[in-house]
Amino acid sequence: MSLPFVSLHAVAGGVASVGLLAVVAVAALGAAVLLGLSFAAFVQRRSRPYLLIVAAFAALLGRSAVLGVSMLGVLSPTNHHLFEHGLDVVLVALVVAAVYYARTVRREVSAS
Repeated sequence: MSLPFVSLHAVAGGVASVGLLAVVAVAALGAAVLLGLSFAAFVQRRSRPYLLIVAAFAALLGRSAVLGVSMLGVLSPTNHHLFEHGLDVVLVALVVAAVYYARTVRREVSAS
């Protein structure tokens, strides 16, 4: 039997949940700005590493969305952690792939 998700207002009190909401909003805004900037860079460069970075910043924004949905009580704590940590893995994999691909392409270009 799983416990129902308790609203943050009931757990943390009004002031703490307003503070948490503000932090989540700032994080989401920052992630959205980074996503927009990375997309603009991708449009200019049109390369796979830039596309991978765009996807990584989309995953970062997705983390904020997961927390926002969790705060509304839509996701259980278990699903919240599953999605949030799953997005962490995706984000890291995308950044590593972008760096690896950029280094591989640079070697191929220099060897020619």
